[in-house]
Amino acid sequence: MELSDYLEDAPDAVLRDACKSIVAWSRGKKYTTPESLSKYVRTPEFIVGCRPKYLKRCRSLMRSQQGRSKNLIDSVERLMDAGLVYEDDIRNSYYTWAEHMAKYRFGQCNQTFRVVTVNSVLDDDRVPDEILDYVVYHETLHLRQDTSKLRRPHNAQFRSWEHQFPDYDKAEQYLRNIYSIIK
Repeated sequence: MELSDYLEDAPDAVLRDACKSIVAWSRGKKYTTPESLSKYVRTPEFIVGCRPKYLKRCRSLMRSQQGRSKNLIDSVERLMDAGLVYEDDIRNSYYTWAEHMAKYRFGQCNQTFRVVTVNSVLDDDRVPDEILDYVVYHETLHLRQDTSKLRRPHNAQFRSWEHQFPDYDKAEQYLRNIYSIIK
């Protein structure tokens, strides 16, 4: 049996519970994540301690909040000033630009390691700050979600938060047409 190297510093009790669950699963029982493991991976020690390993493994990340023309932290600060994002939403979080991302994927969020990644196509002076802010807001909302109960990341609660963004519809429309706008 081999466990992820992300768990190399986990307490023995957590590792023991994880192994018991895996053994039970191998004997035909339904796999359930042990509560001790769920709690452990949500601790700041795990998130901050293992995030460098995760970032190193993600080849498409620039590992920088500063892009060619825009800074992701400026976007986060505008969202906080507008009362859309709170300190608890961004605690222990990391924002970075992506070197490569699918054409119509403008952001992604790794909730386990609290990493928000934004498509570098938005790092362009022709892209209004409000559009970047919308994408950063959308991905930051995933950090707000309770990952222990996450079933559908874009559930009704998520959509109600998302629609609080001023000019939500305009931002969505802009992103649908971005490649014709900035070519």
